Amino acid sequence: MSSSCKVIIIGAGTGGLCLAQGLQASGIPVEVFERERTPTDRQGGYKLTISPTGNRALKECLPESVFQKLVQASARASRGVSFLDEHLKPLLTVDFPNTNLGSIDCARPLSRIALREVLLQGLDDIVHFSKKFVGFDDAPDGRVTARFEDGTTATGDLLVGADGANSYVRARLLPYTQRVETGVIAVSGKIALNEQVRAVAPRAIFCGPTLMLGPRGCFLFANAMEYENTNASIPGSCVELNRCGAQSGDREECVMWGFSARREKFGPGLNRDAVDTEALKTTVLALMKDWDPGLRWIVQNSSPISSFSVKTAVPVPAWQTRNVTLLGDALHNMTPFRGMGANIALRDAAALRRALVRVVRGESSLLESLAAYEREMIEYGFRAVRSSLANMRLVHSEGIRRELTKFGFRLMNLFPPLKDKFTNW
Repeated sequence: MSSSCKVIIIGAGTGGLCLAQGLQASGIPVEVFERERTPTDRQGGYKLTISPTGNRALKECLPESVFQKLVQASARASRGVSFLDEHLKPLLTVDFPNTNLGSIDCARPLSRIALREVLLQGLDDIVHFSKKFVGFDDAPDGRVTARFEDGTTATGDLLVGADGANSYVRARLLPYTQRVETGVIAVSGKIALNEQVRAVAPRAIFCGPTLMLGPRGCFLFANAMEYENTNASIPGSCVELNRCGAQSGDREECVMWGFSARREKFGPGLNRDAVDTEALKTTVLALMKDWDPGLRWIVQNSSPISSFSVKTAVPVPAWQTRNVTLLGDALHNMTPFRGMGANIALRDAAALRRALVRVVRGESSLLESLAAYEREMIEYGFRAVRSSLANMRLVHSEGIRRELTKFGFRLMNLFPPLKDKFTNW
């Protein structure tokens, strides 16, 4: 394949945009097609944490100027992870050794809106919104053509499905793949930071992700988003960007939380697509009846509230490689209970960029490079799926298993080697 090969990416999410940045920086023609109408559609303002794994991928793919904008857009680095019980008694504390936002070894909190704004930098002529993918066909010259709902098409040497957990590309490439219900329902919300919230909220959540194991298999995650400078505009950072007319930068300081439990705990009346926020609050607060009053106050005063049914991908073996492939949640969608999904998607993007660079350099054929990428991605991707699922089961354990889980956390807290093994990404 010559250096003029073209890549078509379906999906302008975290992995797809990281790949697009990496390909453009490597001189490989690329276009991205996204079904959403604007960059902020369905982003929700919630945050994710970029781990060292994700940071390394971003550093590899992004031009240095864009990576620095990512650093500037980041919230204050997490200093550690804390596990507590429902009364805020410590179970396990893991300190992060590096809190320098300029380092790839830090845990970097970012809002999804800010991350997408940064990743769109320099891609104005490459990313096309309002393009709903509906299928692909083999082109007469051996390439592949993507079809869109509006009747338009795009043809390239490679089609990459980066279109998330409900991937249309995966459904057509690997129709036998499955995402299954885990039986867990999650409810999430946020509350803006003010003096009252700072006084009520547990101190641990201002240091980093805080995970609380309650009775009857109930679980609460909380974390604060704080910025070093919330008033001044940072020159060259994402706070100056605005592609869609909305307020840009999303530097709101807040506490974000997620409560989860087995579906049966919520009672028979729960609608998985519920929009009645007060009913959701009432349900969650009933399940948190004997929890710390400060935690209950945060939930009671939070907005917006939303719920979703937690699903996970079923592992698949390697398939017959062709000029259509996948990355991120489009293949190895996982539960949120280890915070790995976005970071594994970024790892995919960096790995696929390297594979395509080898192709344009004449070091291997397209199918050889793709096959190697897919084997590697399937192995580490579904390892993360299994790890995430194991964590979900751990934090929702009940009865004697719950007590053993808490005992195990306390034991790990006493022995650093056990702690390192548990937290190793």
